[in-house]
Amino acid sequence: MKTQDMTPGRQGLKPTKEQLYEWLDKQVLCVIATNGDGGYPNAATVGFSQTRALQFVIITDKDSRKAKNITANKQVAVTVTNENDRYTLQLEGEARQLTWDEFDQFSEHHYAKLPFSLPFKDIPGQTPFLITPTHMRFSDVSVRPWELTEVPV
Repeated sequence: MKTQDMTPGRQGLKPTKEQLYEWLDKQVLCVIATNGDGGYPNAATVGFSQTRALQFVIITDKDSRKAKNITANKQVAVTVTNENDRYTLQLEGEARQLTWDEFDQFSEHHYAKLPFSLPFKDIPGQTPFLITPTHMRFSDVSVRPWELTEVPV
């Protein structure tokens, strides 16, 4: 783990949307939280890709808890964290299931970023989802005080 300069007053990262896209492109996993049965939250780690508009694409089994939860309630939360940078992106948004024809517009970038997911694409039941943020906040906790940035959606 790299050592961070925790000097008080050092300016933290306040990324532009392009910088945020580039940072996200180096990240592979996120945690998605969905609303489960009886109001209980469900959180799962998944591979993701993102669009230039900072929408997120995930693929999961149609019978997974997260897929069933999204079908029942499209509201989700996602967190992406890089412990070495000490950066985190938190977002709230709405997820919707994509058809494979709709996914085609994202597939080249998705599989280039996540080549390990290629063997899963032909497994029956795999289902793509698109998450459109309604709120995003980027945190740089490598500085004191922490640098918090509300990202326009």
